[in-house]
Amino acid sequence: MSRRMPGGDIWAQPGQARDQGWPEQGRDQGSPVQGRDQGWPGQGRDQGSPVQGRDQGWPGQGRDQGSPVQGRDQGWPGQGRDQRRRGGRRPQRRGSAARGAAACVAAALAMAGAGAASAMAATPAAPSWHIVKRVRGGALGDFTAAVAVGRNGGWAFDGVSRPTAWHRSGTSWDQVSFPGRSGDEVVAAGASSASNVWAFTDRGARARALRWNGSQWSVQGSFPGQIGGAVVLSASDVWAFGEPTAPGRGLGAWHYNGREWARVASGRGLEGGSGLSARDIWAFAGTDVARWNGRTWTRTSVAGLLPARQPLNDPAVVGIDALGPGNIYAIGNGNLEDEGGPTVILHYNGHSWRKVAQGNFGAGTSPLQQVTSDGRGGLWIPMPGFGGRRSYLVHYSAGRLTAAALPVRPSRIDVQSVSRIPGTTDVLGGGFTHTAGNPGTGVVAVILEYEG
Repeated sequence: MSRRMPGGDIWAQPGQARDQGWPEQGRDQGSPVQGRDQGWPGQGRDQGSPVQGRDQGWPGQGRDQGSPVQGRDQGWPGQGRDQRRRGGRRPQRRGSAARGAAACVAAALAMAGAGAASAMAATPAAPSWHIVKRVRGGALGDFTAAVAVGRNGGWAFDGVSRPTAWHRSGTSWDQVSFPGRSGDEVVAAGASSASNVWAFTDRGARARALRWNGSQWSVQGSFPGQIGGAVVLSASDVWAFGEPTAPGRGLGAWHYNGREWARVASGRGLEGGSGLSARDIWAFAGTDVARWNGRTWTRTSVAGLLPARQPLNDPAVVGIDALGPGNIYAIGNGNLEDEGGPTVILHYNGHSWRKVAQGNFGAGTSPLQQVTSDGRGGLWIPMPGFGGRRSYLVHYSAGRLTAAALPVRPSRIDVQSVSRIPGTTDVLGGGFTHTAGNPGTGVVAVILEYEG
C-alpha cells in the first residue's frame, strides 16, 4: 500500500512496493474509494460487515493507469514521536491545626470521597474508540480489513505484503495460519457465519478469494483484475466487485454459487457493494447507484446530488451501505485534486435519493470508501490522512457529520477498515499508528474497538 502525497507523489521504502492502480488525470470509471460492511442474510446491513477496501491514491488523479508502487509512504524523516507527559507531585499543605479538628475534617473528607467514588463507579464509561491489539511487524504493518462475526468472533488482516490473519475470540486476538503471499494485501472481507468467512486479496493484476470453513483457510478462486469490495450472503451466494483504478477497473460484478465464479453481464464496471438478501444487493459505478433484484442489475444516476463538477475535481459515488429495505446510504466524494472531498451522504428511502449531509474530511479510504452501520441508524466512516495529514473517523447521525475522538493524536493514526459487531452498537476497526506526521516510521498495526 502507498500513501499518496498531494500532487500524486508517493513515498515508499525500497523493497516494500506492491502493484496496484496508479490513478491518472480523469476518473471516468468511478471513484477512488471503497469500503463496506455487509449484512447477514435476511437480517439487513445492521447485522454484520464484510468488506474492507484499501487506501491507494489521491482522488482527482484519475484511474486509468496501473502503478508499480505500493509501499508504506515514508513521509518526512526526523519526525519524533509523542512523549508521555510527566505528572507533577501535588504540593502538600503544612499547618498547625488541632489534631481533633484535623481528624473530623479527615473523616468527613473520607466519607465524601467514598460517596464520590461510588458515584463514579456507578457511572458508565462514555462511548469511545480504543486500541485493543498492537502488532509490530515493520513498516508495512496495517490492518487493512476487518469483519465481525457474531458478538464474540471476528477476523482482521494485517500487512500490505504477505498478510497475516488474526482471529477474535471474545477479547483475545490470535494469529491463525493464512495462505497470504508476498505482494498480497487483503482488501475486502465478509462473513455470513463463523464457518463461512471470506477474504479477498489483491496482488498486481490478479486477485484471489479465500475462505475460512471453520477450521482452515483455502483458496476459492482468482480474478483477472483487482477486487474492490464484496458481499457475503451465504456459502453459495457471494459477490465480488472491481475497483475504479487499473487493473481492477472494468472487472465488474462476479457471483459465486457455491461451485464456481461467473461474471454477471449486467454488472459491467460495478464497484461496491452491500447486500440485504439474494434479491436486494447494492453497488455503484461512477455517478450511478446499482441494484440487483435477483435477475439483473439496474442503475440510477445520482450525479445531481454529488458535489458540482469543476476543472480540478471528479465527483463520484465511492461507497454504499444497505441498512435495511428502503434504508440505503451511498457515500459520495467530490475528489478535489490534492486534498479530496467534500464528502456527501446520500439516502434512499425506497422511492428516491436525496442528500442528507456534507462535510470536508479529505480523500477517504481507497480504492473504495469504507463504511459500517453504527447500530442506531447512523454510520461510521474512516477517513485516513495521507502523507501524515490529520486522520478522521467520521460519525454520521441524524443529518450531521462529526469527527470522533481517536485513541491517539489524529496525526499519528490511520484507520482503514470498520465493521460493526452484530446485535450491538460496538464496532471493530483496523489500521496503523506511526510517528506524528510521518506514516513511514514507527509503524504499528492496530485493531480498534468502539464500545457504544
